[in-house]
Amino acid sequence: MADKEVTIIWGRSVTVGCSWGASQVIRGDSVGNTSSQVIDLFFTKKQTFSDHANLKVHGDDTILILNDDGKSQSTNIGAFGSQEAFQFLLSCLRATESGNRVARLIIPLQEGTIVRSDIIPLRLKDAFAVDQVTSFAAPLQFFSGHPMHVRSASLPELFRASAGGILLQPSELTINNQPGVPQAFEADFENKMLTPWIIPPRPGPGLAARRKRLVVVGCSAREPSAGGWMAYVFGAAQALGIDLVIIERPGGWFERPEFAHLYETLLPAGPWWSNPPGDDMAGHIVDLVRAYGRRVDGIVAFLEPFLATVSRAAQQLGLPCQPATSYETATDKYALGIFEGRKAFSGSTAEEALRFASDENLAFPLILKPRLGLNSEGVVRVNDAAGIGPAVDMIQKTFYKSFTMERYCAGPEVDVNVVLLDGEVLFCEIADDFPKPGDCGERGASTAAAQVGNFLETYIVYPSALPAAELEMLRDSISRTIKRLGFSSGIMHVEARVDRSSVEYRSSGGMLELAPHGREVAAEPPTPWVLEINPRPPGLTASRIIESVYGIDYFGVALALAVDDKDRVRALSRPFLNGAQYTGVMALIRADFDETCEGIFDSDDICEELLARRPDLAQHINRYSCLAKRGQKIPHPSSGANTFIAYFNVFSKSRREALEVAVEVKREVRYSFH
Repeated sequence: MADKEVTIIWGRSVTVGCSWGASQVIRGDSVGNTSSQVIDLFFTKKQTFSDHANLKVHGDDTILILNDDGKSQSTNIGAFGSQEAFQFLLSCLRATESGNRVARLIIPLQEGTIVRSDIIPLRLKDAFAVDQVTSFAAPLQFFSGHPMHVRSASLPELFRASAGGILLQPSELTINNQPGVPQAFEADFENKMLTPWIIPPRPGPGLAARRKRLVVVGCSAREPSAGGWMAYVFGAAQALGIDLVIIERPGGWFERPEFAHLYETLLPAGPWWSNPPGDDMAGHIVDLVRAYGRRVDGIVAFLEPFLATVSRAAQQLGLPCQPATSYETATDKYALGIFEGRKAFSGSTAEEALRFASDENLAFPLILKPRLGLNSEGVVRVNDAAGIGPAVDMIQKTFYKSFTMERYCAGPEVDVNVVLLDGEVLFCEIADDFPKPGDCGERGASTAAAQVGNFLETYIVYPSALPAAELEMLRDSISRTIKRLGFSSGIMHVEARVDRSSVEYRSSGGMLELAPHGREVAAEPPTPWVLEINPRPPGLTASRIIESVYGIDYFGVALALAVDDKDRVRALSRPFLNGAQYTGVMALIRADFDETCEGIFDSDDICEELLARRPDLAQHINRYSCLAKRGQKIPHPSSGANTFIAYFNVFSKSRREALEVAVEVKREVRYSFH
């Protein structure tokens, strides 16, 4: 039952009734989750306008609110506290033109600073029955934690006190012709918003949190609009109230005017800049930062070749860092194999590789890969000695010429992502990295891709369907490995296989899926075969699907780690209360074309085209991006280079359905090359 009702007049002919009743409180708990006061607003379209024809509304940025006592109040953006709050109300009014609607306002009942300004849409974007979710908060905004007296408060006062609003999808009408709030939404709301989204003030003078400044060394080669990961860095920094200073070689996309507002300044690198970096690069970075002359709270890199160098620079600047030697071992695939106790070999010529295979009497198949590489570029499985020469030739095409060679582990591959803070594992999730052409397990691969035998990803499925015992083994063992390397804090993206796993990939109904292999149980238990450790957030847009499945933005956590904001690291590493909200499949679309082509991409946005043509698939896709533009030259798959041209994030409550949709998405994608 509504306790208060007002009439809202907007534009020339829009009259909407807005009512609300007693609020409810969503209680936090002993682990620091923020309690919330939620107020549900019921919007009803009025049938006539004539009663208020004498009232004038000037402009689209002004509304009239008529209280139940007949008094009118003209209000605009300022009365609602922010442009975002006012625009959200207008969205509710527009939506009501097609039927009654309900919206929810969220008021934190905890004194402190919002953990990041967009935390409400980040957590609730995919919640049940949500049509729109908007943050009203500014970065580092302070909230008093006081509840609102809803019966005496005006509508603008309710909005000013709120951190954000949710517009629900149209629902069945209930008693008194009022839209109801679905119980499924209530359960989903608690699952996703019972998290520490307000950070209590630290003891000391003043309550306001201070903006921090972070130096980022090296940018993505792709600009943000083309799928580059700097888009995630910029977005997280803005929401966290962190000012970015970029160190890069001049001449990149970041110098264009449309990106200038995303960072504070560019400190252009000199001729000493190289990838991989030289021994003197850390010193030059230190000189640049000191010459800038402003307080810096942290320095970070997200490109593997720069991690150890930036660590050394941070140490000299007295900024938070992990040991440079830990980065060097983790990112060197040969050194990591030796660290893990495996028999691995390193060289730079085919003659060396052939000698290793002969002298050590190595059993095929073998894996050859660059000691330092990205996106599985240059990784090749060789089944006999004749394949070694072409494999080394492919590695020589990458920017890091030395290779490592070792036994090929045939167990199912996984991605293990770990958030570590002061030696404590705050969060760990595991995904299934489906077989690749090099595993000879992908069905439907082109002749060219199959001949190459590369290890570019096909599907990555969250969460993993490995047996529970193997998942626990991976979490424990890989966490220990990370700590043995010397890391105490960080985000670790680990690629591994399960040696002697009890399951394998089998085709079922034309689709691969994990199933018991049915062979005799191995004498030794399953163990992790760590392929590589990347001490940074996962790439290939995988961070976005983690955000959807678990409610965690790895780049936000990474920036908080870099400025040593431990309260925010802990808060932002908290997944949904019930864990993964559904199965998410990242379907990666690789270029595949005949070698007689020039390799020029000859299509428009292949993602938008598919979604328009197949709306039945679109309803299961929540994120996507076409990574190639018409006229762009793409390497042939035989080069071993990264040839991804698009990705789709598919979701479903059913793992089987999610996989079926992902397979159909790949089958239905249309593109051409010339």
